Amino acid sequence: MRNVPKRGKGQKYTVEMSGVAWLDLLGYGAMLRSVSFDPTNPTALAAVSRLRNFQRITAAHATRNLRAMIINDGVAYVRELSPRGPYPTYEFLEEVFDAYMAVNELEGIDGYPGARMIVAAGPRLHVLESLHPNLSHLRSIFKRLNANAITPRQAVMEAFNAVSPTGSQLSLQANFAFTKAFLADKAGSKAGLTGAGCFIDSAFFKSVPSWLRVDNEVSWVTEGMQAIFLRASAFDKLTARATKYPEMRDGEEIAKFMDIEYPVEIGLPTRSTRL
Repeated sequence: MRNVPKRGKGQKYTVEMSGVAWLDLLGYGAMLRSVSFDPTNPTALAAVSRLRNFQRITAAHATRNLRAMIINDGVAYVRELSPRGPYPTYEFLEEVFDAYMAVNELEGIDGYPGARMIVAAGPRLHVLESLHPNLSHLRSIFKRLNANAITPRQAVMEAFNAVSPTGSQLSLQANFAFTKAFLADKAGSKAGLTGAGCFIDSAFFKSVPSWLRVDNEVSWVTEGMQAIFLRASAFDKLTARATKYPEMRDGEEIAKFMDIEYPVEIGLPTRSTRL
């Protein structure tokens, strides 16, 4: 690995390290299959109510730094990790574990099987900003605003209420942490990732923290990828914050552990400011 100097705060590179958590409701599809996907059946209505609660809770846990993409009965949370220190790594794990616990608390109250979470680390490529689906709409707003065809208030309201033709997060595109989390969840019980557990990629840690209760480890392998997942059942935030989480890796340390050259610029443009 090249000896790359620490970059300045806010500086971006084409390749970044990312944390992704994929949270998936267990048994939701089975509820619908059992009634042949008849939306008038009480079981189907119960499934939809369960889905709405899941989406409400998971959306409430999204923040400016923790982005969420909700896809029916699953949600992907994503956070860019920093090469400057472990706090973003720790905060990401704390926040996604909170979301996992909130979903499963309500699932338990309602008598449902819960949701499984796979939390993975990995690299991602910056997708060109020009691929953003709303850029043409943004250009239209600026054009009409500059021509005094709309007022500033109308421009703000139109931008606020704009509906994107896609619901994706750019930070999940070409994101190999997302690939790892999704494939591991798909393998599920056959790979030892059983039930409504929270499975955290050991790549986040230099050593298993005392503030994280780990029930067991699961080795997972698929073509081109492998990981050791820690099944976590409790998270002691007070201890973690008091000790400043020395067991955590920052983005650069995770990359080194995974034998990925980082931070690195590979010559692709990352931003287009022309509107």
